[in-house]
Amino acid sequence: MKAQKVYDLLNELSIPFEIIEHEAALTVEEMEGVLPEMDAQVCKNLFLRDQKGKQHYLVVMAKEKPFNLKQFEEKQGLGKMSFASEKRLMKYLDVPSGSVSPFGLINDDNDHVILYIDTDLKSAGKVGVHPNVNNATITFSSSDLEKYLKSLDNDIYWVEL
Repeated sequence: MKAQKVYDLLNELSIPFEIIEHEAALTVEEMEGVLPEMDAQVCKNLFLRDQKGKQHYLVVMAKEKPFNLKQFEEKQGLGKMSFASEKRLMKYLDVPSGSVSPFGLINDDNDHVILYIDTDLKSAGKVGVHPNVNNATITFSSSDLEKYLKSLDNDIYWVEL
């Protein structure tokens, strides 16, 4: 059901995509073990919150890039942050841990979550992300990722990570 909502939106936006079904994978490391070899940049997705828990952020980047929370806070001019709980993930994106992707934003009815996405993904050719479930990955062009993001009302920042 959650994945179908993503597929329906991509079809509505005339974005072609491929579905790769696989065993459930909760982390990028687990995905490497269940995904077949593919010509797409698999993304790492991190759900964060500010210190007071009033603002939430989704960070999307290439899976092999390291993420330093303190450097991210400083570079983006944000205050102290931490990883958000699964309860918050369900509240704002309606997905459990291990299923996070930019497609969770279609469930963010109040456009509350701010997206930070790595500029390197623009030149990736193709990207691979979960369609709000962790037992499938969809691949599509990075230019179509931009097209999808433009269909949202969330604040979106392309940044160097």
